[in-house]
Formats: sequence, C-alpha cells, structure tokens
Amino acid sequence: MNAPALGLALASLTAATSAQSHVTAPAAQATHDAVRHLWLAGAGDDMRQQVLIGASHLSALVGEQLTAIELRRDANANAYAAGAAHWTVTVSSSAADTYDASEVFAANVGADAVQVFDGQVSFPASPPAPSSAVAWNADNVVRVAFQTPFAYSGGRLCVDIAGAAVPGQESFDWLPDAHCEGPTGAAVTLGGGCGPFATQAYVDDYGLSVGSTATFTAGGTPNFFSFAMTGPALAAPVPLSLIGWGAPYSGCAIRVDPMSVTPILLPDLFGASMGIGAWRLPIPNDGALQGLGFVTQWLDWATRTTTDAIAWSVGARYALDMATVEGDLQATAGHRVTNTAFVVRIEHQ
Repeated sequence: MNAPALGLALASLTAATSAQSHVTAPAAQATHDAVRHLWLAGAGDDMRQQVLIGASHLSALVGEQLTAIELRRDANANAYAAGAAHWTVTVSSSAADTYDASEVFAANVGADAVQVFDGQVSFPASPPAPSSAVAWNADNVVRVAFQTPFAYSGGRLCVDIAGAAVPGQESFDWLPDAHCEGPTGAAVTLGGGCGPFATQAYVDDYGLSVGSTATFTAGGTPNFFSFAMTGPALAAPVPLSLIGWGAPYSGCAIRVDPMSVTPILLPDLFGASMGIGAWRLPIPNDGALQGLGFVTQWLDWATRTTTDAIAWSVGARYALDMATVEGDLQATAGHRVTNTAFVVRIEHQ
C-alpha cells in the first residue's frame, strides 16, 4: 500500500472510531414532533431547568462518554428569531427513580456531577416547521457541545441548565419540543360552596398521580387566610349554618371529613377583588396509593363561607420516566412535573 492510500485508510479508521452516535429520549419522538413545548432557559427570562431522564431511556449509553445534547424546535408554522443565552450545564447521575425527583434543585444533582459547559449558547434563526417530522439540523436545533465529556455508568441522568438572558439577544418565542402524557387521576366538583368565592376552587389534574405533586388553588378574600380541608367525603353534607356561618348566603355546606386542614394566605395577585392561594400535596411514589379518593374544600375565614368541594382520585404513575423541574435562576427550588419533559437528543461516543 502506498503512502497516500495508507493515509486515507488511517483517516477513515480514525473517523469511524470517533464517530458520534445519538440517543433520543423519549425514543418514540426521535423522528416525530411531540405533543407539547416548553420554555427555554435564558431565551427571554433567567431560569433554571433540570431535565431528569430515567435509566429506561439510556441503556445504550452505559459505559459511553456523553459529548453533547440537542433540543429540537417545536413543529408549528412560526419562524423563530435567532438569539443567545449564557448557559451553565451540569450533568450527573443517581440511582434515584425519576418519580422521586425533588422540587429542590440540589437534591436532584448526583455525587458524580460534572460541569460540562459554561458559555454562550446560540438559538438559530429557524424557518417555519409545520410538518410533524422536524429534522435535527442546524436550523432547528439548540446544540450544546460539552467542553468536558460526562462518563455515564447508569442510573437516572440529570441535565441541569442555568440560563441567563443575553441583553439584546433574547428570543422569547424559541420553543423546544416536549412530550407530555395526559392525566391519570380524576377530579369532579361536588358543590357545597356559597358566597363570592363559591366556584373559585381548582385542582391541576396532571398532578393527581403516584409520584407527582397535586396542586390545589382557590380564590378568596385578599390577604386573608383560607383553609384547605382534605379528607374522605362525608356521607351527607353538613350545612355551615349549623355553626352560624355561611349567612347571609344559602347553600353553604361542608362536604369533607377533614383529616388535614392547612391555612393558606391568599395574596392579592389580581387586585382588591380576590386573592389567590395554592396548596401543594406531594403524592408518594407508592403504587398502593393508586385509586384512593379524597375530597378537598376551602373555607374562606374572612367571609366564613366555603368553596365548592372537589372529589379527586390518585392515578397511576406516568410511563414517561422523565421529569422537569424549573424555576427562577436564583431560587433553590422550582416546580416539578413528572409527565412533561423536553425531547432530548444525547450525543455519545
């Protein structure tokens, strides 16, 4: 073999040895747009986002060096303007289950954490992408090439992104693709409310599942307390008038036998007419809880009236095996969801 031929052979061998491969989580969305989108840290607002990926998505990566991540744009008819943000990306692993993800950012970071990137990330100008098959090309992808590779040896993977906006280079509408599973729990309104806030009680049914956090919200007297009462349903409603409350309103009734009574302050987020408060209930990652039912009803202390009661049941854990925790850049904790996550493509070698 002559020298030029030998050189070409060696070059081909080197290229094959260092070739990059990819794994997409969830794999079913590798070639097709998923059903949702999420915001992008630093595209407009300073934000911290953790993407937690379960081991079920990552078996092909065990023993590999992770060298980059990519987030693909959402499929829609809008063009995305170019932009940039400063990202600090930390990758780690742990043996914890995805559904045991904490709202506290630090609790999700494993002992093997590596800061894989610190610098400016570009959001490309992206033409409209109305087709469900959005290609992983430079126009459609936010790519982070790791400055330091991460050696993955198994377990849950945590991709921790701290994103700060670059003044003048914001791209608020650059929306990455995300997958979302529908709610597995259920909720129904029972009535029993009266007064000015009778119908101002809600539950996010996406949180009514094993391993998730149920979020209940209520409207009431601004800057006063409302009490979130939770427990089994009463066999028959108890009129609030029996204790002299509820007047001059009719129809006030307690529909719950309270095992838990939690006072929640209602800030005047919408002016002087109504305050809004939220009560969050973590549901343990225990399959034995599936199918259990409870009732939550709010008692507005200032007006001595009740909201409508909500009967709810715990659904099965989500099959996604991914989770998202996001919040303010400087916060120690954020909002956790176990049914929604970015579609992430991981490069490895």
